[in-house]
Amino acid sequence: MAAMLRRRFLQGYGLLFLGSCALAKPSESTAQNKVKRPNKLHFAVTDLSGYDALEQDFGAFRQALEDMLQLPVEFFAVENYLAAAPALLTNELDFVMAGPSEYMLLRARASAVPVVGITRPQYAAMVMARMESDINQLSDLKGKTIAMRTEGSTAGHIMPMKLLLDAGVTPGDYDVVMLNRKGFDALQSGQVDAWNDSYDRYVEYVKNPGLEDKEIKVLAVSENLPPDVFVANPSLGTKFLDELRTTILQNQELLMSALLTSEANQKYTSSDLVAVADADYQVLRDSYYAIGQGSAIE
Repeated sequence: MAAMLRRRFLQGYGLLFLGSCALAKPSESTAQNKVKRPNKLHFAVTDLSGYDALEQDFGAFRQALEDMLQLPVEFFAVENYLAAAPALLTNELDFVMAGPSEYMLLRARASAVPVVGITRPQYAAMVMARMESDINQLSDLKGKTIAMRTEGSTAGHIMPMKLLLDAGVTPGDYDVVMLNRKGFDALQSGQVDAWNDSYDRYVEYVKNPGLEDKEIKVLAVSENLPPDVFVANPSLGTKFLDELRTTILQNQELLMSALLTSEANQKYTSSDLVAVADADYQVLRDSYYAIGQGSAIE
């Protein structure tokens, strides 16, 4: 009888033990699925250098992002988009806002992960000439001088060269001067034969002042370009990046409102934050190779 009781006790204890193990498994699974969060995020904008400029144009956005993530977000100033790549590689930098062309470089050199894009309605490259000139189409630009924006600029360099190439005008057929914001003035004064830039700047310099079809003629307009993009350091991990993407998209109204407090960001007035993938930028990657500058993004 005593032996039988001992057997029943041991059987009951064994069942209790197995039950406790079964209950423990979800906790172990939860621990494995827990998101590993960084202590803070270091945030840069590729076309802004210096903390004063970052604070002026992105201070409200940084604060809104910090509040949403419940995680400190600190500015990280870079001299230019080239400097962002090594900072990502050394894990000094976590989160970067970049243009499509800058993204190509950050992806190639630092394996940057696209998190969300910020759309820009009518974001296109344009090529223009003076109304009184005998330049009426892109093929007329052979042997001419063209003002472009900056080396590697999406709408101010890469895509205009692709437009010209598609029209049968190769890079060796014309001269380029990089004049940043002075390209329009150089066109008006006759220092250059043509000027290219984004649709945003066409509106600012030509359309709003009423110069279209009077002093300036449009030779070509590209298709809409891929959106600007917020990219992240891959070392943050897939789970945290998924959380970051979800948080931004779920709170985009508040983030966009914060972004638009700066006059410099009014080009995003009609923008949305959207999920993006590397494939969304393939058209730009193809353009780099087409114009013979593929090595820049390798």
